[in-house]
Amino acid sequence: MAVFLVFLTGAVLQAQEVEVERSDEKVIIGNEMFYIHEVKKGQTLYSISETYNVPQRVIARENPDILLGLRPGQVLKIPFSETTAEQEPERDTSRFHYHRVKKGETLYSLARRYQVSQAAIRRHNPVLKERELQARQTIKIPKKRPPARQKGDRQERAKTSRYIHHQVEKKETLYSLSKEYGVEISEIIAVNEHLKSEELEYGETIRIPRTEQGGQKPSPVISAGEPERPRDTVPTYYRMVRENLPGCDSSGYFRRRTLEVGLFLPFNKEKNQERFYIDSSEVNDKGEKIYKKIKRDANYIYPPSEGFIEFYEGVLMALDSLSKQDIRVNLEVYDSGSDTSALKRTIRSENISNLDLIIGPVYEDKFSVMARYAQKNKIHIVSPFSKSRRWVLQNPYLIQIYPSKTAQLDQFASYISGFSDKNMILVHTGDSLYYPEIRRFKDKIFTYISHDTTFADVRFKEVAFRDSLFYLKQAMNKGEKNVVVVPSEDEAFVTDVVTNLNTLSKQGYEMQVFGYSNWQDFVNIELEYFYNINLCLFTSFHVDYNRPPVKKVVRKYRKTFFSEPTRYVFHGFDITYYFLNALYRYGRDFNDCLHRYDIPLCHSDYRFFRRGRDSGLENVSLYLLQYHGDLTMDRINLEPQQPAWVGE
Repeated sequence: MAVFLVFLTGAVLQAQEVEVERSDEKVIIGNEMFYIHEVKKGQTLYSISETYNVPQRVIARENPDILLGLRPGQVLKIPFSETTAEQEPERDTSRFHYHRVKKGETLYSLARRYQVSQAAIRRHNPVLKERELQARQTIKIPKKRPPARQKGDRQERAKTSRYIHHQVEKKETLYSLSKEYGVEISEIIAVNEHLKSEELEYGETIRIPRTEQGGQKPSPVISAGEPERPRDTVPTYYRMVRENLPGCDSSGYFRRRTLEVGLFLPFNKEKNQERFYIDSSEVNDKGEKIYKKIKRDANYIYPPSEGFIEFYEGVLMALDSLSKQDIRVNLEVYDSGSDTSALKRTIRSENISNLDLIIGPVYEDKFSVMARYAQKNKIHIVSPFSKSRRWVLQNPYLIQIYPSKTAQLDQFASYISGFSDKNMILVHTGDSLYYPEIRRFKDKIFTYISHDTTFADVRFKEVAFRDSLFYLKQAMNKGEKNVVVVPSEDEAFVTDVVTNLNTLSKQGYEMQVFGYSNWQDFVNIELEYFYNINLCLFTSFHVDYNRPPVKKVVRKYRKTFFSEPTRYVFHGFDITYYFLNALYRYGRDFNDCLHRYDIPLCHSDYRFFRRGRDSGLENVSLYLLQYHGDLTMDRINLEPQQPAWVGE
């Protein structure tokens, strides 16, 4: 399958090209050095690119005006690029190929050619983390080991080394490697720092700590009747074998006693107890501030606490529902809004080691303290708001409710790749600060597309949008669907893009636009625009007020609190109702039983995956909210897809 990347440059190659001389004038802008080049008549973007050894798309990104065409006298900023071919260190040909980049080659094509991951190439060429791949540049590409190697050969390493250097093969995972070499996943991650934030890549070489047995695979000890643990992939979506697992047959265990639950939220009790505040907004005749002591309203709530109080209200409503099912719960509530030392004192002074479940805290510094305590005491702990995978990778007792950015991005890319037969347009700011994330997103899209060989080519256009309708219009095609992807959460940027897309929709351009869930919270975009551009938003949480569970909670909340429930209320209700029901049915080992556990919730349908034996559970549930031109909206449940292996 041929994949064509089309970058809008607005410059057309001329039949007669004028020789280009490299400028000696340089400037520094934002800590980056640029050549200042004045365009002469007959010069083209191609000839300028070749002279300065800088890709055309990089020049176009720094000089968006060239989309209108090059003009004599026009001044261009061209990123400074040193030629490193003459300054290469001594080459290690036993470990690397040394490849001189040809015009048109990409990191993706080189990864496919040499059968290594793009991440591995970047790792051995630090310059690629800052700049794009450039023609005439020489890069190191790690050599792929012979595929015929037997597993037994892996342990025949130098006995003097502390580590075994292992090259990752297809379908190998952190879990499978930990089993093969007899080490914990956390030990592998500890000596391979990049695995704390990146996926295991096919073709990369990682270090495996050598064990006393030399790293040999230990013989598994399985007691009679105990099922073998399933082989995970990384990442793989949570699944367990359907036979009875340890702990899954414990229904009724907690009917003999009360569930013990700890709730840690930043209520900021001291701030909410303040009945007065000082107003210094007025001045006297001399211009001096007037300090007034103002009494607060009796119903005053400290603003940062408001959402967490609503979350607590949802918890209370769930407990009421559970009590009607004869599920007894003792809820201990703690204010985690003060400093970390106060939380540590609470842990030391309060008897919380007997808790069956901990919910919270919210903020990372406090959650890390509680997560370590929960792991030490083998207590399941729920992270209700964090999107970071930092802690879930290392704690088998941790449950993360918000999908990580990586999990969302992967499903986003998987779904978008299904439109590879359309005119696909990726819109971003062009800001180099965010480009690494955009690059990873593109890598994922093309990896998914490469799995489908039914299309002869793919039209993919990339627009660095800078508040101009012209750039978007040049990328759009009339008479066919244009799939526009805007992976941004910046309100100002998204507002500009959506406003311009709305204008194009009125000019007859058919489109389907994809964005992130926080767009719903933007206050400067007319809701009508979302319907006009057929917007699709990826979100993990959505309240459908037509569903029976939602209607029930709304009625109960109105009756109890004389107000309308917010998303914090639904979030607190869902977490409490889901996990306390699981505890009641399956006991403390409920995490091994969630494959058979499904109860109706208000604003999410939890689906969990476990990265490996030593990691916790991460929710990967995702919806697609689709706005239609007839002012209707659909919610589509997305089934988790096997994530893309970038560079495979």
